[in-house]
Amino acid sequence: MPNQPYYPNREGDQALWFTNIKSKVPAYYTALDISPARQAKLTLTLDWLIWGWQVYLPARRQDAPAATAWRNNLATGTSDATTDTAPPLPAVLTPPASTPYFGMLNWLFAEIARWKSAEGYTDTIGQNLGIIGAGAVTHADPPILTAGPVAQNSVELDFNLYEHDGIWLESQRQGESAFSFLATDTGSPYVDNRPVKTAGQAEWRDYRACWWDADKATLAFGPVLRVLVNG
Repeated sequence: MPNQPYYPNREGDQALWFTNIKSKVPAYYTALDISPARQAKLTLTLDWLIWGWQVYLPARRQDAPAATAWRNNLATGTSDATTDTAPPLPAVLTPPASTPYFGMLNWLFAEIARWKSAEGYTDTIGQNLGIIGAGAVTHADPPILTAGPVAQNSVELDFNLYEHDGIWLESQRQGESAFSFLATDTGSPYVDNRPVKTAGQAEWRDYRACWWDADKATLAFGPVLRVLVNG
């Protein structure tokens, strides 16, 4: 089944769309003639879709750059007592307790079509659930990073995604001559908890970000943010 006109194009908006339906649809079970059995399947479906969009895929994307960086250091990096580390382990994820099935989004689209034929359906309900459709907001300016809490060996980076899937984040630390890829992130904040290069000594870090949509970075970066990180 092809995507529906009300279904957001951007991945970040899709996760919000699932969450909106889950939070609001219980108020319309009667009006939309959603039986208890369909309620259970709907809850299961939305739980898994939200988990897949908001937890599983972002974690896997975070795993890949860390694993690649460690492999490259293993092959060509330099080693001393402060940099020798074990390989980064994949994120430990806890999926929903229910059993998933394939074709969840197709089922949800078909279920929404059934809702729209229910006697109690109104455009007000459709607007509230986000199943009528609305034009996407275009936000072309590059992302702006702001510093959140700074602690020992840690800094929080805050940002607004607007309608974008995520950001592509690069960093340059004190003593480095160029920016390098740090991570992609689909939800604020991002926490950089790399240890400082010299234990006990603070270092500055520069950060910049561009939009990251449909697994592609625009490479049009916003302003550089400099943060002093305690060692």
